[in-house]
Amino acid sequence: MKYAKGTSLFVITLFTSVILSNAFLLKNYIISPAFFCIVIGLLVGNVISVSKYTNQLINFVLTNILKVGIALLGIGLSIHELFRYGLSSLLLIVINILLVFFILLLLGKVFKISKNLIILITMGTSICGVTAIAATSTIIRSNQTDTGYAIGVVTIFGLIAVLVYPHMAQYIFGGNDINAGIFLGAAIHDTAQVSAAGLIYQETFSSPVALEASMTTKLLRNSFLIILIPLLTYFYENKKNKNGSNSVLKFFPFFVLGFILISLFRTAGDIFIANTHYQEEWKNFIIIIKYISKYMILISMIALGLKIKINKFKQVGFKPIIAGFVAAAAVGVSSIIFLS
Repeated sequence: MKYAKGTSLFVITLFTSVILSNAFLLKNYIISPAFFCIVIGLLVGNVISVSKYTNQLINFVLTNILKVGIALLGIGLSIHELFRYGLSSLLLIVINILLVFFILLLLGKVFKISKNLIILITMGTSICGVTAIAATSTIIRSNQTDTGYAIGVVTIFGLIAVLVYPHMAQYIFGGNDINAGIFLGAAIHDTAQVSAAGLIYQETFSSPVALEASMTTKLLRNSFLIILIPLLTYFYENKKNKNGSNSVLKFFPFFVLGFILISLFRTAGDIFIANTHYQEEWKNFIIIIKYISKYMILISMIALGLKIKINKFKQVGFKPIIAGFVAAAAVGVSSIIFLS
């Protein structure tokens, strides 16, 4: 019963978000429940003080439920589509990583920002948000202040992107849902933020393809962690993890592997089941898994909102915010130019 209050908070917020979304739909205003989940969670988390057990529940959702929900998104994607989206976005991802490193290392010298803080913001912006920052902070042995600053910077611009980029993508790419999805996956920092933006785009513009493309692109970005973590370990000469293997295993996002395996399962089902007399059952099974995935992500968006503390943003230094903004904007512009 110690988690009853936290569970009730999640359930009430989820139902409220869905009801609000449907109410706006009746007035011909399409607003995704994911948007309301984040906003309501943000408001509640900054107005009331949640209990220790609710905080544990929030951490559990962000650590486990979100990853399972993202992995289950693989059911909506056959492997040939995975290669189609992934390969088309691979070059863009590499370009953006190099661009972010160049811009932030340069701005770090110009603004005289600590090297550790710049590396943390760089990894968070170019790879996978908070996960990359957590992994990198261990490798470079950064202090808690630098780590907190980096998370604050990535969170600020990631949250803005979640609310703005889905509508911007629709306007810029003129209904090309695949390019819109790749843009969301390439330009938004954190995996949770990308899943929220993809869901907002899907709900607003009736495009599951965009959600699939955004998550495939983001998961491909995440996999670069397995390359960059050992490189950072080598350059920083971390004696505890000199070969980087422990860090890779600890921080590599294994839900990437889950997403691919479930996508393979979907592909196998399409080949061996879809054209048999179990065709309808197979389609219904896919629909059920998609719904489970959707609501797992919605629940995670509530946790994400509850986790964000507005007062911590005030602690983020002025210069790191400018550097983070320039890098985030550069990634967005680069992605638009590449995909246009």
